[in-house]
Amino acid sequence: MMRQKVLITGGSGLLATNWALTIRDKFSVVLVLHKRIIDIPGIDFDIINLSSVCEINRKFSKHKPDIVVNTAGLTSVEKCEKYPKLAKEINTNIAENIAIVCNELDIKLVHISTDHLFSGKDRMMTEGHNVRPQNIYARTKYYAETKVGNSCKNALIIRTNFYGWGTSYRKSFSDFIISSLIQQKKIILFSDVFYTPILIKTLVHAVHDLVNIDESGTFNIVGSDRISKFEFGKKVADCFSLDKGMIEPGHLRDNLSLVNRPFDMSLSNNKVCKILKREISTVKSDLFLLKNKEMTL
Repeated sequence: MMRQKVLITGGSGLLATNWALTIRDKFSVVLVLHKRIIDIPGIDFDIINLSSVCEINRKFSKHKPDIVVNTAGLTSVEKCEKYPKLAKEINTNIAENIAIVCNELDIKLVHISTDHLFSGKDRMMTEGHNVRPQNIYARTKYYAETKVGNSCKNALIIRTNFYGWGTSYRKSFSDFIISSLIQQKKIILFSDVFYTPILIKTLVHAVHDLVNIDESGTFNIVGSDRISKFEFGKKVADCFSLDKGMIEPGHLRDNLSLVNRPFDMSLSNNKVCKILKREISTVKSDLFLLKNKEMTL
């Protein structure tokens, strides 16, 4: 029996590389690269101009993927604010291009969105709450959700906030915490910014479980704990037996130079838990998995 093929855009990024490593034993995987060329055993690569619908169509027709996972994006809030046209091109236009082709070729599309979409004045937002973007990054990601939903009716749109082992060239938030504490460097983490982080491996399994039962629409796939960045840092320190006394609380409200962003990005995962008939793991259990599965790239 031939294995299904998964094509992942944003191929050199944190999410795409971890996604590929998580599923490569069960799927044929193609990573779509842009500028950075990487090599991972057991995984194929291609370079595709995602700004061209014609080229996407040609390359997708060549590879014939069963599933496309779009992780491509400009995720720096500050950079999006500084370069709004670039943010719109990468976060919105490219997402729409991919959706158009997936719809035309009858390919299952998984589009990765963000938890950054709301005002931050409320907590544990559901898929049904009204979106209130606070900056250009959030607006371009929300516009992408709308474009993808309109262009590809069977698409899965995933709102999330993830972490995992980074690469030699791209460190994750958890990498930053671990490496800083190993080097005994003091770090400041916001105690007034809340979210519901999830380990990439846990995220990937939940997404593929939804794909397997042919779900579509918007889903929050996040961890079960609403936690501040500061508290997350302390949990990382505890898990890796590092000195959490080196972590000091800071406040987003005092950082007036930063682009406006929500104080509370927490999302409710009740919908996905109900559909999958199971709970999504906690920060503690996900960190245990992280500790026991180090990635080197």
